[in-house]
Amino acid sequence: MKRFFSKIWGYILFGIAKFLDVVLGGIIKGISFLVNITQRVRKLIAPSFGCIIALLIFNPYSFIFLMRTWLWIPLLIIFIFPLLGSTFVSFLAYWKYVLCEYLYDKSDDCIKGTSKGQIFGEYGDRYKKQKAAEAEAERKRRYAEEEAARERRRQQQQEQWRRIFEEFFGGFAGGAGTYGPFGGAGTGGYGQGYNPAADFNQQYRQSCDALEIPYDTDEYQVKLAYRKKAKQYHPDINKSTDATQKFQEISSAYEFLSQENIDRYKRLNNL
Repeated sequence: MKRFFSKIWGYILFGIAKFLDVVLGGIIKGISFLVNITQRVRKLIAPSFGCIIALLIFNPYSFIFLMRTWLWIPLLIIFIFPLLGSTFVSFLAYWKYVLCEYLYDKSDDCIKGTSKGQIFGEYGDRYKKQKAAEAEAERKRRYAEEEAARERRRQQQQEQWRRIFEEFFGGFAGGAGTYGPFGGAGTGGYGQGYNPAADFNQQYRQSCDALEIPYDTDEYQVKLAYRKKAKQYHPDINKSTDATQKFQEISSAYEFLSQENIDRYKRLNNL
């Protein structure tokens, strides 16, 4: 008889957990939807919001506008709701996980006659660990996408300079002896007086300076210097105002300094 009532109680707990799961999940989705909508509206009106504030400050009749609650309350909702809504969603998501997972496990114990010895407080720690793991997985996914995009741009840079030199020097992309004032001449349709070697050398040296490596570097040194700088200036780590610009600068330098471009610089300058 005790086993029978334990099963009945287990099914009741399962029903409660399922109800909370559906209801809280629906509320979270609904609030998240409203947050996304208000964020989009805020992005649309944000550029003109400064003008609205200035108009209220310097307009002698602004008190009339302030007395129209149906006008300024929507503005407050648009600018405040996304922050409050996101906070509330995080709060609900935490308690949805803790309550539902605890009740699911308890119902499972009652139905199967097992005893896992669940402690309610442990579910909060589980949730935090799960969110931390998800955040880490997302960070790794984003970094992998960034790295793949960087490698594509690196290949494009390499191909671009190969094409420029081949077109300029009439299809010759060999040693230093084929490069304009460095040993030969060519135009390739670029106009008299132009030589890509000067632009190439300038960009090469700027890239080396950005990574703080010598001009007679190699690809290993480039990758080592880039990884060191990336850890220092990546926007996820460094929150200073110029970190994003600095990170873009070192990423551009890394993309340019492929092995082929390093070899090309050494041929151009007889290194």
